[in-house]
Amino acid sequence: MFAFKNYVRTHMGQYFVDSQTVTMELIYRDTDEYTPLIFILSTGADPTDALYKFAKEMDFLERLGTISLGQG
Repeated sequence: MFAFKNYVRTHMGQYFVDSQTVTMELIYRDTDEYTPLIFILSTGADPTDALYKFAKEMDFLERLGTISLGQG
């Protein structure tokens, strides 16, 4: 992984190695009625609260459907 990051940094730039901050507003712009939103999470990551808050702000809470495919 370290070698891969070094390769990308050298040939493409630091921008492509650094983690980018993402908001629900930015994610929403990339979705439509044919594009589901799928979160693939790493340990300790849980966007559930942010997702429900955004759905409530957009008055979509009643239409929000979630499925957990992992543990718990």
